Amino acid sequence: MSKTNQLEESHLVFIYGEDEYSVKELSQEVFEHWRGSHGGSDAEIIEAAVSNSQEALRALEQMEGALRTFAFFGNCKLVWLKNCSFLGEDRTSASADVTRRLAEVAEMLKAFQWKGVRLLISAGKVDSRRVFFKALSKLAATREFKAISIRDRGWERELEQWVLREVKERGKKIEPRALNTLVLFVGPNLRQMNSELEKLTLYLGDGDTITEEAVLELVPQGKQSRSFALADAIGERNLARTVHHLDNDLAEVRSNSAMSELGILYGVISKVRLMLILRGLAEQGYARGGGRSVKLDLPAGLLPEDRKFNPSLMNPYMVSKAFEHAQNYTLEELVQAMEKLFECNRALVFSGGDSALALQRALVGIVSRSGD
Repeated sequence: MSKTNQLEESHLVFIYGEDEYSVKELSQEVFEHWRGSHGGSDAEIIEAAVSNSQEALRALEQMEGALRTFAFFGNCKLVWLKNCSFLGEDRTSASADVTRRLAEVAEMLKAFQWKGVRLLISAGKVDSRRVFFKALSKLAATREFKAISIRDRGWERELEQWVLREVKERGKKIEPRALNTLVLFVGPNLRQMNSELEKLTLYLGDGDTITEEAVLELVPQGKQSRSFALADAIGERNLARTVHHLDNDLAEVRSNSAMSELGILYGVISKVRLMLILRGLAEQGYARGGGRSVKLDLPAGLLPEDRKFNPSLMNPYMVSKAFEHAQNYTLEELVQAMEKLFECNRALVFSGGDSALALQRALVGIVSRSGD
């Protein structure tokens, strides 16, 4: 029996996690299956996204009351405690009244006779240390959806698998390069990714394969992709655009504590390092470009098995762009660029001087041509 079927056949189901989109999608699917199997006349949905402890207590009271009410029209009473927001670590969740009431509900669920009753609880992030969560873990069929984060190692692969499943469910296929480009453009935003897949599917009509051309034409580059704008301007060796995008990124640093000048620098280092590697491979005959692709013919052991240093392990769209940009520099210029970035890194970490000025000097020195 699949995990989804196991949920659909259980009397008590708990679906939760930081991936809000997937939690809502599966919860809706399970509840609609229950409606179809048992009739929707005795289905009761209790909205449990609350703003204070009194609303949380009221939602729990409604849920318990619904569970104890017999089905009038069908053979099964269906109850959904939807979008439960008081199982986490916030102030409402931690209040003494809510904590005590959840413990009482946990004991009630342990002793409850489930004949003719089904309960679905859906929630966002939960605190696994709490008594209620531990009780549900033992009593319920559970499914957790962890958020896909750009900070996670291997998030691209996880997102690619998610996209492939969604595309297959729509009865379509997707080209490998289209998949890579889509992941790069949208990033780990599942709600936005679902919207873009809907758009691409409608565009296909009777066609069966999503192409890279369709992705490039229809899918806008999101914040994740736009964050590469500075690196692309450097690759294109466009001084005006480089200064413009650097100013924009520095302005965001001033308004967003999660960003830093070092973060900007490391993004540029990644781009220049990739251009240097590809330029070197091309001059040795191990890499050649063709349209939107790069053909790599790497002897075993030539490069480490590390995504930072091995283009064959990187996103093909990024590699093809970097290969194209590398042609704007000589190998010697790219080596000198890495030296300038190394000196900039030392200035940012050790000198305590003007970080913005150090970045500007380094990038202008890299992009400028002799005679500029």
